[in-house]
Amino acid sequence: MLLVVVIWLTNGCSTDTIWEEISYGQEEPSYSNGELPAMVQVHTDRVEITLYKNLTHYIYLDGVLIKTLGNEKKVTLRALTPDTEYHLLITALEGEKVLKKETTFRTLKSYATVIGWREMDLYGNNEEVVDFVRQFPGGDFLDFTHRYYNYSEEDYRLRRTDADGRVKWRTNIAVTQASLSEDGHIAAWSYDMACRVNPETGAVVYEYIPELKDGYINGACPCKDGGMAIVGRGNTLDSYYFARLDANGQLIHEEEGNLADELYSVHEMADGNVVAMGKNGAQTLVTITFDASGKVIDKSLDYSENRDFEYRLTFIQSISDNKGNTYFLGYCEITTGGFHPCPIIVKADAQGKIEWTRVLNGQYSAYPSNFYFIEDDKLCVLYSSDKNTHVSFITTGNEHLQDIAFKNNYGALYACPVNEEYSQFILFDSFGRILLVDTEGE
Repeated sequence: MLLVVVIWLTNGCSTDTIWEEISYGQEEPSYSNGELPAMVQVHTDRVEITLYKNLTHYIYLDGVLIKTLGNEKKVTLRALTPDTEYHLLITALEGEKVLKKETTFRTLKSYATVIGWREMDLYGNNEEVVDFVRQFPGGDFLDFTHRYYNYSEEDYRLRRTDADGRVKWRTNIAVTQASLSEDGHIAAWSYDMACRVNPETGAVVYEYIPELKDGYINGACPCKDGGMAIVGRGNTLDSYYFARLDANGQLIHEEEGNLADELYSVHEMADGNVVAMGKNGAQTLVTITFDASGKVIDKSLDYSENRDFEYRLTFIQSISDNKGNTYFLGYCEITTGGFHPCPIIVKADAQGKIEWTRVLNGQYSAYPSNFYFIEDDKLCVLYSSDKNTHVSFITTGNEHLQDIAFKNNYGALYACPVNEEYSQFILFDSFGRILLVDTEGE
C-alpha cells in the first residue's frame, strides 16, 4: 500500500503546529474536577498526545474509539485531513473515578503531510503503476493501472476511487485507455476491442470487436444516448476507421474512409454529433464531424510546414468547454535537429472546425498526461520531460500564460478554482499517490 501525500503551499506559514493546549514540563500536572492530565499538540496532519497517568486510556475521534492505550506515554493520531475540524475525547478510569479530557480543534492547511492510505501496489515492490487518471463530476477519480513487470491481460485494472484514495470498485478489463464524459460515463478500449463501462459498478455494459485485420482502435467516447463512437486506423493504408453504436451496443454505422490517414480521438459535442481528431500526411491535422447516425457532416484541415507526423502522433484525451468547443491533447514528433515527442493541443469549435493548434516545448522530449479547465477560459496542461513535470497554463484563445516545473514525475493533474484568486491543483505520481498543490494570486 502507498501513502497518500498531500502538499499545500500557503503564505505566511512558518510552522505546522497550530497551538499547544498546555505545557506541563517534566512534572506530572495536577488535575481537578475529573479532568485527565494530558498535553495535546495539534499539527496540520496529526495530533500528538502526551499522557501523564499510568492508566488505560481510551481515545475517541469524532465519537469513534480509535485507540486504547496502556503504558504508552505518547501517542500520535495520524492521517488527519488538513483544514478540518475534529472532536477529541480521552477517558481513563482511576479506581472509581472517571477522568476525561475533551476538546475540539481544527487542523491547519498543510505544507507536507500524510492524510491517509491509497489502496495500490497489489503485487508488492511498486509493480503496479498508473497509466492515466480522469476525474468524475463531484470529485471521484477513474484511473487505470497495470503490473509493470511480466503482466498479462488479468493485470490491467480500471478503478474508481474517491478523493481520499478509497477504492469504490475495481475491474479487470483488458483495456489500455478510457475516456470519461462530462456527465461521468465511461468508454474504454484496447487495440482490438471497445466497451462501455457502468460508472457505478465497473461492470461492462457491452463490448464491440470490429472486424479489422490490419487496422486497430485508437479511441472511443461514450455518447449521451447510451451508445459509443469508436475511431482508429482502417485495414488499408491511409484510411481511417469509424463506428457508431447504439445504447445496446449494436452497430448503427461503420466505415473506412480516406478523408484522414488515421483517427486518434473522438468526442461527443453538445448537439449530439461527434468530432474525431486525425491527420493527413506528415504536416496536416484533420477533424471529421459525424452525426448521430455516423454520417460525415464536415471536415477541417490545419497545415504547417514545421510538423512531421510520419514518426509519431497520438491523442490521449479530449474535453469540452461551456461554449461547445472541443480540445484534444496528445503528442507529436517535430523536426528540430532531431525528432522529439512534444505535447500538442488542438481546439475545435462547436461545429468541429479546427480553431488553433499549439505545440509545447519543442526543444526536448516531453510527454503529456492530462489537461483540465481551471477556469472557463483557462487550461492547465501536465507533461513530463527530463525527470521533471511541467504545468502549462493556456487560455482558450491560445495565449500561453505560464509554465511551472516540478522536480519529479507525475502522472495526472486536476485544478479546482476556489475563488477568483485561489486555485487547488491535484497531482498524481506514477504510483497513484495524490499530491495537492495550492497557489494563491497566480
